[in-house]
Amino acid sequence: MVIFLLSFLLLYGGIHLYAFIRMDSIFHFSAGSKILIICLLIILIFAPLLVRIAESRHLEFLARSLAYAGYLWMAFIFLFFCLSIIFDAVRFTFKFLPFAVTAGPLINITFCLAVSLSFIFVVYGYFDARVIRIKKLEVATGHTLPAGGKIRIVQISDVHVGLIVKEKRLQVLMDKVKEAQPDILISTGDLLDGELNNVSPLAAIFEQVKPKFGKFAITGNHEYYAGIEKSLQFTRQAGFDVLLDEIREVAGINIVGIDDITGRRAAAIVNENSRSTKTMPVIHNDKFILLLKHQPYVNKSDNFNLQLSGHTHGGQIFPFRLITALFFQNNYGYYALEKNKSLYVSRGVGTWGPPVRIFAPPEITVIDLIGQNAK
Repeated sequence: MVIFLLSFLLLYGGIHLYAFIRMDSIFHFSAGSKILIICLLIILIFAPLLVRIAESRHLEFLARSLAYAGYLWMAFIFLFFCLSIIFDAVRFTFKFLPFAVTAGPLINITFCLAVSLSFIFVVYGYFDARVIRIKKLEVATGHTLPAGGKIRIVQISDVHVGLIVKEKRLQVLMDKVKEAQPDILISTGDLLDGELNNVSPLAAIFEQVKPKFGKFAITGNHEYYAGIEKSLQFTRQAGFDVLLDEIREVAGINIVGIDDITGRRAAAIVNENSRSTKTMPVIHNDKFILLLKHQPYVNKSDNFNLQLSGHTHGGQIFPFRLITALFFQNNYGYYALEKNKSLYVSRGVGTWGPPVRIFAPPEITVIDLIGQNAK
């Protein structure tokens, strides 16, 4: 986590340095203005840390204000950087054109264009992040199933309940889940994102949905960042049966939940005999196996028919999807791995960091498992 924070601050600070140099080259700030702008940029760079500090001291209004300002700016500056790099590359090619192009006007034009497009995309992404889509999927199996041979599984992932995802957005989510009429509700991790003293009352909202075959959840990396014991308490208060490298046999299928790799690595540091050393639990029947794993890593030796994962957010903000694709071969969507073995990676419902989604809208996955009718 320390390495991640240092790397993030170094990269994020570098983007701000680039933006400052671009602005100064156009506006030619005075010495006093430069000092003020640099101080403001430093505050924005450290805004994510200031949010956590304010939240830990239960200064919720300050934390939320900082979160919206800091994270919306994060989306804007990230988009501005990406667009500016593209425009710089285009502007560079103009040097090789047979007709003369003045550099000054082009610099100003591309700067204004990058600012304008970044602002438009952030506004669009902010509102689009609140419109939940329903992704429908049918999975056929030769296994015998109750209830007429069909089970409806609804997957939610990466809700990130916290300062930004609160009562109103959770109620919209639960309304969508109720409309889907799940037989089983699954949460594939990162249900939480914040200090649990501030979000604990929100667990009651999840109690509105009570599928006939139950609700099951696994941990994500943010459950560990927020504090694993209180995260587990919140998830159970929300009515979920939390599976930590465990199996539940319900509705004629096996549901296997694997603890997130973040916790497994942390446990391995302090206890070599912890569950971090375990493999997938052994299953002693031939029923359909639904595997829940937060991060979309596929272990070819694991015995499962369908794996449900999340974590990537589908990139959340479009250019970032190219980066997540470097780390996760299965970045988003449905993957037929081999015969009777598939994977679905959800974009998730909430947002991490910027409350913005660009070309990666939030989704609930409705999976109809179609099998043989149990007589």
